[in-house]
Amino acid sequence: MNPFSWLESHRGRYTVVRWLFPRLLAAIYLIAFVSWGLQYDGLVGENGILPAKNLLENVHAFEEREHKTLFWQFPGVFHWHYSDAFAHGCLIACGILCVLVMAGVAQGPLLALLWFGYLSFATTGDIFMGYQWDALLLEAGFLALFVAPWRRWSFRGLTEPPRGSIFLLHWLLFRLMFLSGYVKIGGGDLPWENMTALLYHYETQPLPNGWSWLAHHWPRWFHVASCWIMYGIELVLPFAIFAGRWGRLIAALGFVFLMVMISVTGNYNFFNCLTVALALTLLDDRWWPKFVRRWLRIDAEAPRPSLLRWTQWPAFVAVTPVVLFTLLAAESFLAARIRGFKPVLPTALHEKFDAPIASTRSFNAYGLFQDMTEERPEILLEVSDDGALFLPLDFKYKPGDPKIAPRFIAPHQPRLDWQMWFAALYPGYDPQRDANPNSPMHWFGQFLTALLQHKQPVWDLLEPPPFPVEKITHVRARLYRYHFTPPEAQKVSGEWWERQLLGNFSGTVTLNAARR
Repeated sequence: MNPFSWLESHRGRYTVVRWLFPRLLAAIYLIAFVSWGLQYDGLVGENGILPAKNLLENVHAFEEREHKTLFWQFPGVFHWHYSDAFAHGCLIACGILCVLVMAGVAQGPLLALLWFGYLSFATTGDIFMGYQWDALLLEAGFLALFVAPWRRWSFRGLTEPPRGSIFLLHWLLFRLMFLSGYVKIGGGDLPWENMTALLYHYETQPLPNGWSWLAHHWPRWFHVASCWIMYGIELVLPFAIFAGRWGRLIAALGFVFLMVMISVTGNYNFFNCLTVALALTLLDDRWWPKFVRRWLRIDAEAPRPSLLRWTQWPAFVAVTPVVLFTLLAAESFLAARIRGFKPVLPTALHEKFDAPIASTRSFNAYGLFQDMTEERPEILLEVSDDGALFLPLDFKYKPGDPKIAPRFIAPHQPRLDWQMWFAALYPGYDPQRDANPNSPMHWFGQFLTALLQHKQPVWDLLEPPPFPVEKITHVRARLYRYHFTPPEAQKVSGEWWERQLLGNFSGTVTLNAARR
C-alpha cells in the first residue's frame, strides 16, 4: 500500500503553472525594475534624497572599525561595489534577464539572479523600498526558484514542478489574503468594524485615479455591501485553497475579481498583477483549455508518477526542507499579526534566526490598510526666490491643483508621491526632532535640503517649478484637507477636489537652516 496515496488523490497537476508563473513573474520584475529605474537617481542616487552611497559607506566604515561583516544585514551586490553607473548597469542587466526568462532561457538560474538583484535594490532603497509589495515580490521570486525549470531552454514539453513547490505558493497566497482581512477586522479600527471603511477609502487612498472619484459617490449601501464581499474574499476564500480543485477554482476567481476591482479604482503599481499571478497558480492543468495543454504538450490525464519512485526523490528532498523552513520562518511574522498566536519553536531559536531571515525580505507577514484614514490631509510645497512671494510647487502624480483630475499611473509607482501621503499623517516636520536619522520624517528634511541644493535629479521627480531652479532659496510645506468635489459642483467649477488650509506643516526652510 502506498502511504502517500491520500496525498496523490487530492493533488492536481500544475505543469501549465510551471510554464506560466515564471514568465508572469519575470514580466512583473521588469515592471518593478523599470519603475524603480525611472526615479532611482532622484531617490537614492548620489544626488538623490537618501543616497545609497552614504548608507554603504557607513556600513563599510563599521565593518572596518569592528572587523566584522554586515553582508547578512545588508545583502546585495552593492555590498561589494557601488556607483550610480553600476546601479544603472544592474537595472539594465536585470531588464534583459527578465526578457530572457519570459523567452524560456535558463529560467531557474536567471530568476535567482533577478531575486538577488531586486534584493540589492531593496536593501539600499531605504524608506522608498519598504512597501509590502516589494517584500511580496521578493518572497514570490524566491519561491519561484522551486517551480521554474532549471535547464537551458524551457518552452514546451515540461514536466511537473516538484511536489511542495506549488504548496509554497499557495501558502504564500493564503497568508497574503487572510492576513489582509484579519488585520482589518481584528485591528480595532472602527470603520472596518462597522463596515463603513469604503465610504472613505476611494477618497483617502494614497493615489486615487479617475474611477476613484466616481466610486466615492456611489450609494452608501454599495460601499457597505462591497465591504462584506471583501471580507468574504479575504477571510473565507483563503481556506478554500485547501478544499480541493473546486475550492481552489472559486478562490482563484474571487481573488482575481478583488484585484481587478482594486486596480480599477486605485493606483497600486504591480501589486494587483502579482496577486493575480499567484491566484493563477491555484488552477491545475485540467482547468486550462485543451488547446493550451495541447500546444504545451501536456497530458493532464496521464498517470501521475508515484512519490515513491526513485526519480521523484531528488526534487522531493530538495523542496521538503524549504517547505518546513518556510512554515517555521513564518511563525514570528504570524505572531506579530494574529492575537494569541504562539510560536512552536523556542524563543532562543527565533532570536538567532529572525534577523537573518528578515534581511532577505523573503519570509513575510502581510496585512494591508489595517487602519482606514477617514480624512485626507495633503502636504503642498511652496517655493520662493526672495522669501516674500511663495508659489506652489506641484508633484507629478499626487493631488495638488484641484482642477487636475486624478490620473491612472499603475503599474508605475512614484515612490516620492507615495511617501508624501504617509508624511501627511504625521503631526508635522520639526527640523530638530527629525534631524535624527531614525526619525520617520528624517527623509522629508533631506528632501527639502536637496531641493534647496538644486539637485536636478530630485527636481526631476516634480513638475517644473514656478521659478528657475537655481534661484529658489526658500521652501515651506503647508497642510490642507482634501475632499472629492460632488458631481454637481464639479460640473460647474471643473475642480475635482475641494480643499481647506489647516496650517503649516513645516516652517520656512533655507539652505543655511537646513545645514544647521
